[in-house]
Amino acid sequence: MAKLPTDVTYKDLGQAPPGIVDNARRRIWTPVARDWAVFEKYGRETNGEYTLLTVSVAPGGQNAAHWHGSYSETFTAEKGDVGIFSKSIGKVMLSPGKSITVTPGEVHYFFNAGEDDVEMKIKLHPAREGFEKGLYILYGLARDGKSANGGIPNNFMHSAIIFSMSDMWPSGLCGVFLTPFMKVLAFFGRVSGVEEQLVRRYWA
Repeated sequence: MAKLPTDVTYKDLGQAPPGIVDNARRRIWTPVARDWAVFEKYGRETNGEYTLLTVSVAPGGQNAAHWHGSYSETFTAEKGDVGIFSKSIGKVMLSPGKSITVTPGEVHYFFNAGEDDVEMKIKLHPAREGFEKGLYILYGLARDGKSANGGIPNNFMHSAIIFSMSDMWPSGLCGVFLTPFMKVLAFFGRVSGVEEQLVRRYWA
């Protein structure tokens, strides 16, 4: 078992980041997009300063356009050319070693336009444990066959819970109409215990 941070006791293991308890669980995978992510640093390990992960994107892979209200994201290409779109600069291709930071509130997405897998570092500043939990749940639902094409959960309440805890919201007119409804649905997911069930299954 890995050494626990000073603020995590053994009685708290149900809520501690999985990779702190078992290093093998730092790596998660989704069969839907055939992508994987490795959590290099959880927020618990950086005193909440940042979250750091390595993400692989399969050829043709792309996530949906979205924005975050409470943290920035810095993308750094590690292997291959990583495509990034942000509202302020449009589409750019990052060669290995090149970075771009997307500020809070800015619409963005990443993509792989090549024929081979690409890898990148993603750094969230400040850290958001809700994002970490949300990604575990998102990938876990996909592995359980509970996600449609694109990796979005089949259950809309599950999607609302993930988006809310991750502070990750859809863009455009769709986002304008959907976001308020998703916030309400996520609230009911919390009070009804659905969020806790998802966290216990895929995080704890």
